[in-house]
Amino acid sequence: MHAMRAETFSGYQGLKLIELPKPAVADGKVLVRMTAAGVTPLDHTILSGKFHGSKAPLVLGRRRNGLSGRLARDVLRRLWRF
Repeated sequence: MHAMRAETFSGYQGLKLIELPKPAVADGKVLVRMTAAGVTPLDHTILSGKFHGSKAPLVLGRRRNGLSGRLARDVLRRLWRF
């Protein structure tokens, strides 16, 4: 899986495209296949170092678009109750 990680709080120059392992589906969770992700004004504030409490390195991309990929078994059971 690809991700944009802020290595430092130096604006967009501190971003680096990295490869992360595919996450596992945990109980009560849904794994979503991302088709697009974007950087929002909040991400820009974090990149500038003005957002209190942020620590580098961190993965950005608050705006997301995707398709449901995998559901944990307990999520499926909850869906069938409706």
